Amino acid sequence: MYENHFGFTSAPFLLNPDPSFFFDSKGHSSALSYLKFGLYQAEGFIVITGDIGAGKTTLVRTLLNDIDNEKVVAAQLVSTQLEAGDLLRASITAFGIPSKGSSKADLISTLEAYLTLLATQKKRAVLIVDEAQNLSRDAIEELRMLSNFQFGNQALLQSFLIGQPELRTMLLSRSLEQLRQRVIASYHLGPMDRDETRRYIEHRLRKVGWTDNPHISPEAFDEFYEWTSGIPRRINLLCNRVLLGTFLAGEHDISAATVSRIAQEIRAEIGEPAVSSGGGSAPPAIAPAVTLKESVIPTLTQGLDGPVPTSSWSAPDIQAGNPPDTPFLLCLTGSRTGCLRAAPLLKALATRSDLPPARLLHIDTPGHFELTQDWSEHLGLRAPDYRLRLPAGTGLSHLAATLQQLDQLFGQHHPVAIVVQAGDDTALAGSLAAQRHGIPIVHMEAGLRSFDRSRPQEVNGMMCDHMGELLFTSEWVAHDNLAREGIPADRVLFVGNLLMDAIRNMLPQASPPKYTLRQLNQPTDILKSKHGVGVVYLRQLDGIATQAELAALVDILRVVGKDIPLIWPMHDSTRTHLDHLGLLHGIPDHQIMVLPLIPYHKMIGLLGNSACVLTNSSTIQEEATILGVPCLTLHNYTERRITVEQGTNIAVGLNASVISRAVAEILRGGGKKGRLPKFWDGQTAVRMTEHLVAWLKSKGVVHPLRSDLASVNFSSEQ
Repeated sequence: MYENHFGFTSAPFLLNPDPSFFFDSKGHSSALSYLKFGLYQAEGFIVITGDIGAGKTTLVRTLLNDIDNEKVVAAQLVSTQLEAGDLLRASITAFGIPSKGSSKADLISTLEAYLTLLATQKKRAVLIVDEAQNLSRDAIEELRMLSNFQFGNQALLQSFLIGQPELRTMLLSRSLEQLRQRVIASYHLGPMDRDETRRYIEHRLRKVGWTDNPHISPEAFDEFYEWTSGIPRRINLLCNRVLLGTFLAGEHDISAATVSRIAQEIRAEIGEPAVSSGGGSAPPAIAPAVTLKESVIPTLTQGLDGPVPTSSWSAPDIQAGNPPDTPFLLCLTGSRTGCLRAAPLLKALATRSDLPPARLLHIDTPGHFELTQDWSEHLGLRAPDYRLRLPAGTGLSHLAATLQQLDQLFGQHHPVAIVVQAGDDTALAGSLAAQRHGIPIVHMEAGLRSFDRSRPQEVNGMMCDHMGELLFTSEWVAHDNLAREGIPADRVLFVGNLLMDAIRNMLPQASPPKYTLRQLNQPTDILKSKHGVGVVYLRQLDGIATQAELAALVDILRVVGKDIPLIWPMHDSTRTHLDHLGLLHGIPDHQIMVLPLIPYHKMIGLLGNSACVLTNSSTIQEEATILGVPCLTLHNYTERRITVEQGTNIAVGLNASVISRAVAEILRGGGKKGRLPKFWDGQTAVRMTEHLVAWLKSKGVVHPLRSDLASVNFSSEQ
């Protein structure tokens, strides 16, 4: 419809995969190289995974276009809701072989005869299975059996498995160990970054004769990335609609505002609420997040009178009733910070063939952080292998529910060790359950002390340290704390801060604040202040004991906001509580702008471009030191002493005069200049992995499985 208006030869952003539009991004180039490597090897299995819309089908069709048909005969299966017998018939049909019988023996004989004929003609066969995550385990096992066909020393059939991330989880199951031994390479196709997104759009436009009509502003390109997260299908959908809207308006320029408006229209059409300035969550990418299928594990409370809320699980092997004997490491997360630290660690673990595979268990607590698809994509964190959703309740009931469910999990799945972090309730529950089942505990962020034992996190962390067999620390002062508590030094290793690894990976995706505010329909004038802006980030305030403390805190922020405008992302429960108390009433937006919680790549962009940050969060204290931003901690204590001693952090408490002086110093001279502590260098995950290898060997844990995965990498790296 709009092609003539812009002088295009055809539509540039159709949703149907078209290899003529193939864009050689880093990820797609690597994935295509793996496929071509597989063709060169002429045996085994190649596994390519990627999220919905990542460009897997286009990749396959590009490969098919490049195949030398004189040497290779390729067949493709697209409909994979197949059982083992159906797979044989579908494969024979895909190769165009006339079937001479209907029994399984006839089908196998027919296929083997055809493949042998190809070999005598110096040709070989390749079977490409798209959407392979939908195959039954019996069908995948049938594929493995077909790979046994040989003519002399030549394998007669090679298979490429293309699918969504669930395929990787399936392949790690014990029942598919023999197939895994034949996987010669694997690659996960992730989203494109900001620069690649722009080049992808320009590439497709130039393919149809684009000569800067329409003109697309740099800010508009950034909006395309922000709304699509760099996923090709989402980009095509949004670009197509933006071009249509621009044509209908009779215009030849595309602005950031146009992209943002149309993106919100699309979200509304697919059933997601449009973003408004009144709050709510930050906009995820256009496509709705994939929800995991849940299965409820029977709990000890079942059978009692009356309805009892139960926890629910998503867990591949639990649902199948197939407890695996395969050794594995289990990493537990239950918070924003936990996911941040887990992402680089899991990537590093996935690269090691001398370690058991690592699995991720994430715990969702109502009213607290919940891991979304958008978060996972930007962090490069794979979908959890197990997911526990707790019922509504108090902190103690959540702890009890977590213990109960972990007890059942460890009764069916026995990891070689569990990895827990810091002092949250997830770490405590995991440690208690693991100790009861005789599972060794690895505790990250060990030895951190604020010396305020009224804080649950303090007591939790101490208990985890005393139960842990291997303790990883992020600062030297933690060793002194552990020694004073009688913990032997040979259990403690100084490795550095995983948060630095996570931020280093995230910085290329960090969103400039102006784009974040535009997506939330907020004015960007606040960013033009001569002193810059301050950021406020406070853990949920509805748990603070008295209204007087809340009122005092908000009054302090009102005063600070008159000197430097503040942007305050806050949890929905905090916003509701403050509104109920009327504490935000009358505060102008140009002094304190309240936002909903925003995705991490947006938060890092906001923090990195701020003049200062006011917080009660130890994680934000670390992030501020890493980013070189002056930090005012609204407590008189901190467990992150290193951020005060060497970083940019100052503990100011809730003393209004101290805070005013600290803000004045920031406005006058830029505030406290810190330095990065030792081993905050982005290599912590690598060091931890090396220590884990040595530790497991010392315990006699050998892992024959991973020896056959030496060439297989189930990571998200591109």
